[in-house]
Amino acid sequence: MQLPDDPLLRELLPEFVGTWQHEAPLILEAAHKQNDAELYRLGHTLKGSCLQFGLTELAELGIQVMECARSRSWNAVPALYEQIVLHLQRLQRLVGHSREEQ
Repeated sequence: MQLPDDPLLRELLPEFVGTWQHEAPLILEAAHKQNDAELYRLGHTLKGSCLQFGLTELAELGIQVMECARSRSWNAVPALYEQIVLHLQRLQRLVGHSREEQ
C-alpha cells in the first residue's frame, strides 16, 4: 500500500482512516440484517472514497462488498470486512509513520 503523493490528500488521510474505522462495522451490520441496499451503498462509498486517495487495494474490497450486495452473498461479507479492517490498520500505521518522518 502506498500513500498518495499529494500533500493535501496526505493531510486528509488520518480523518479518512478514522471515519472508515467507525463506518466499517456498518458493513457487517448491513450483511447481518441482509440489507442489500445499505451494503451496496457502503461498498460503493468505500470504493469511491478510496479511489480519491489512490488506495486501489481497499477500493477493490469495496467493489467486492458491492458484488456481495448484488448477489446477496451475506456469508462472504465477514471475510471482506476483516480484510478491510486489516487494510485500515495498515494504513493507520503508514500515516503515523509518515507523520513522524515530517
